[in-house]
Amino acid sequence: MNPLRYRGKPRLGTVVELLRVTDFLNQRLSDVNLPFIVLHGSADAVTDPDVSRELYREARTLDKTIKVYDGMMHSLLFGETDENVEIVRNDVLSWLLARSGGETRLQ
Repeated sequence: MNPLRYRGKPRLGTVVELLRVTDFLNQRLSDVNLPFIVLHGSADAVTDPDVSRELYREARTLDKTIKVYDGMMHSLLFGETDENVEIVRNDVLSWLLARSGGETRLQ
């Protein structure tokens, strides 16, 4: 488990709102028509990686990327090893640079 994770109890209002928004979004996955990247850890105990895979499959946009990082947890930039954080950061930067006309070589 990620030592930096939230350890408090979820509030009922937060849970209800998350369920409502999740249902709303699930009904509209095929409406997604903007470029996006989904990053997910395969060891995520908070959010099922299959949900990210479903978004990737259902979204109608052609410019979409999914990366599921083997063995990584929910918080990809906090609580992971420095090496793993660097991998994720480089993937995000490469994705952004490829779409912004920026230099594609990381320094």
